[in-house]
Amino acid sequence: MTRTVRTTMRPDQEIEVDDADYLDLHRQGLLVPETATETVPPPTAAPATPKKIPTSKEG
Repeated sequence: MTRTVRTTMRPDQEIEVDDADYLDLHRQGLLVPETATETVPPPTAAPATPKKIPTSKEG
């Protein structure tokens, strides 16, 4: 039997695991509780490119 779970390492992704893997993850405390009330963080986006500030040249 397989289960769909979320881990604490990647809470935004659901993975399918068999019973033995589920038991191992559960024993290690790596599963996100199914009744978690917190929202799942969205996948991180690439950082925005900072705007260049024009500098005045004195001549």
